[in-house]
This record gives sequence, C-alpha cells and structure tokens, in this order.
Amino acid sequence: MSGWFPRLLVVTATTMIVVFMLRPLLTYQALAVGASTAQLGLVVASFSVVSLAASIPIGRGIDRRGERGYLLVGAALIALTVLLLAAASDLWVIVVGSAALGLGQLLAMIACQTIIANGRDEVRRDARFATFTLVTSSTQFAAPAIAGFLIADSVGRESGSGMNLTGVYLLIATVAFVGVVAAGTLLWRPGALSVRPQHFGKAAPGAIREVVGERSVVVALIVGFAVLSAADLLVAFMPAYGEEHGVAPEIVGMLIAAHGLASVVVRIFLMPLLRRHTRRALLTVCLVVAALSLAWVPFVTWMPGLFLLMLLSGAGIGLCQPIAIGWVAGAVRPEVRGTAMSVRMAGNRLGQTLVPLGVAALAGAAGVAAAFVGPAVLLLGAGGLVFWARAEENQNFVSDEPAAPPDERRDG
Repeated sequence: MSGWFPRLLVVTATTMIVVFMLRPLLTYQALAVGASTAQLGLVVASFSVVSLAASIPIGRGIDRRGERGYLLVGAALIALTVLLLAAASDLWVIVVGSAALGLGQLLAMIACQTIIANGRDEVRRDARFATFTLVTSSTQFAAPAIAGFLIADSVGRESGSGMNLTGVYLLIATVAFVGVVAAGTLLWRPGALSVRPQHFGKAAPGAIREVVGERSVVVALIVGFAVLSAADLLVAFMPAYGEEHGVAPEIVGMLIAAHGLASVVVRIFLMPLLRRHTRRALLTVCLVVAALSLAWVPFVTWMPGLFLLMLLSGAGIGLCQPIAIGWVAGAVRPEVRGTAMSVRMAGNRLGQTLVPLGVAALAGAAGVAAAFVGPAVLLLGAGGLVFWARAEENQNFVSDEPAAPPDERRDG
C-alpha cells in the first residue's frame, strides 16, 4: 500500500473498529459495576464532552500545522485508552476511558477528513468521502457483531461473578496497534501528501466566523448533529434494551450490525444517487425514514420486525453523513477546511453530549424508550429543516454530473 489513501483507510478502519467494539463493551462493563440508567447516560456523554471542548482548537491546529501529526497522536491515544479500560473495575475509570476514547477518535477523524477534503479535485474528493464513510459503516456492521459474540463467550466461560474480558481486550489492543503503525507511515513516508496543500503554517483569521457564516454549512451541521446523536444512542442503549427485554448479547450485537450493514449497502450507491437526485431530496427522505424507524423500536419485540427497523434506520442514516461531510468540504476554502471539519465534529459532539444527558433524564420516567423516541424527534426536525431550505440559499444541495477523474498522480 504505497499510496496514502489506502493507508488512511487502514487508520480509519482500525479507529472505528476499536471504538465500535468498545462502546457496547463499556455499557456491559458499567452495568456489571451496578450503573443505573442515568449513569449509563453519563458514560455515553463522557465520550464526547472532552472532545467537544477540544474540537475547534484541534481544527485550527490542523489548518496551521498539518494533519498527519494529529492523526498519529489520535491513534496512539486510542491504543493507550484500550490498555486503561482493560484494567477498569470502577465506574469513574470507565467514564475517564470513554472520554479519552472520544478524544482519540476526534483527533483521528478530523485529521482523516481534512486530508481528504484538501484533495485538489472535487469529483475524487466526493468519491473518497464515499469510500471513507463506506469503511466507517462497514466497521459499524462488523465490530458490534464481533463484540457481541466475544462478550457472550466471556460470559459463558466466567468462573466468578464478573466477565473475563482479557481476550476481548487483547484483540482490540492488537487492532489499535495496527492503526498506530499505519498512522506513523503517513507521517514518516507521506508520499504525495508531502506536497499539498500550500497553506500550512499560515494564519486564517476569522476562520470560525467564515465557516458558520455559510448557510448551507449550518444546515449540514444540524443534520450531522441529529444523525450522529441517533446512531450513537442506538449503539449505546441497545444493550440496555436487550437487558430489559431478555435479548442475548449476541443478538443485540447482530441488531446493531444490521443497522451498520444497511449503511454499507446504501453508501455503495451514493455516487449514482447523487447524479440522479438533489442532496435535499435524498437527505429529506433518509431523515424521515430513519426517524420513523427508530420511533418504533421500543414498541417492537418481534425479532424479524426489530431487524427490519434496524435495516431501515441504518439505510436512512447511512446516506446522511457522507453527503454532509462532502457538502461542508465543498462550501469552504482550503485554508479553513480543518476548521470546518472540526466545527462539524463539534456539532456532532455537542449532540453526543447533550442528547444522551437529556435522554438519561427522560429515561427515569419513560425508560429505555426515550433513547429511541428522542433521537427520532431530532431526525424528523432535521428533515423538516432540510425540506424547507430554499434552493438558492443551499446550492450544495444540487448535485451535478461529475467530470472524468484527473490523472492519479496529481493527488496521491
């Protein structure tokens, strides 16, 4: 893999595998130490609260100093966090580990997205973002299923009162180490990345004001806020749903995996869909389908029906993220793309912080159902906002027929 993009995909894949294997695992660990529903909300929120404060400085730093160093730091932090969580036996350690995991993922993902966004050609940038999000959704399909079976196996072998998760954490640590190595090669053997872009080291005054001043960017940020909050809560609270309804951990893992599988399938067809439909039409339909599907989850106990709802919600959510990322990247100039990616991630993290806390507060009265109905309301609201957005104020909703790809040597 001499090209930079395949190695970047390795970092992306390993980062997301570690995160999506650990998130359900952390829920089971928290339940094992006696965490309440409200404390589960704290564990979920801690994943994003630190990175929410750090996202904008990270984006500004990437715009000034380049992406690859930040990418390596993020991968290394994730690997160290795995070691911390492997030894966690108290709730506060799980909360701290969850926060560190979120910060490491933030560093890695802002760096990855900025590297792609700084590509010279818009057509190849859209295709790379489609591939990037295809990889992330593939890990959402595979990682929870693997984690579910490994957790079930650890329960089956336990000889005491707790789970024996040593083997699970050994596998996760190995995956994290591969990500560190791949990120290191991008820093020390960058290839075409060493000659682009030209603005590193230069100040970009007013970058945040410029980014949030773009109306289309603001709409994309709201979409990302709703979509990531919904996906995050689904992953975190499906184990609690399983505990409440007597669903085995391996089945819970497969339900989450079905959600990710649907995202994989629809993202394969992203570019053909963008050539045939406007971004506004696609986003509106996807947001409404995802909202209606999630709203029904807590009221369905028939397994085939539950799997169908997971597939529909995954398909609805699956297309929103790559459209929103490419939309933001194309709406701003290269000098502030790191800031734009960080602002987008900050909006996502804000949702991942506030929504779980709000859901946890509602869960005291409404139970686990609040973790699905609440995000459904957000998705429906975002869909309405996209539908009513005027075309002349959101030019990035319109998708044009792409030109032929340029010479591969121009952009790595």
